[in-house]
Amino acid sequence: MTFWVVHGLLEKHDLDPDNTRIKILKSSTTDVLGGTSAQLLHGEIMTVTELLYGMMLPSGNDAA
Repeated sequence: MTFWVVHGLLEKHDLDPDNTRIKILKSSTTDVLGGTSAQLLHGEIMTVTELLYGMMLPSGNDAA
């Protein structure tokens, strides 16, 4: 569902996922969400593509 929503927003606003950057505002939500993690760091800046990869391949809940 998260991928579907992000994909729709990228299309709606004509954004390139390789050039759209997101700043990580919280270092980890693992303690809240549980499950797997992509080990994102507070203040790190990543592209949408990198976050989607982290969400889908290693199944990182924090990337979602």
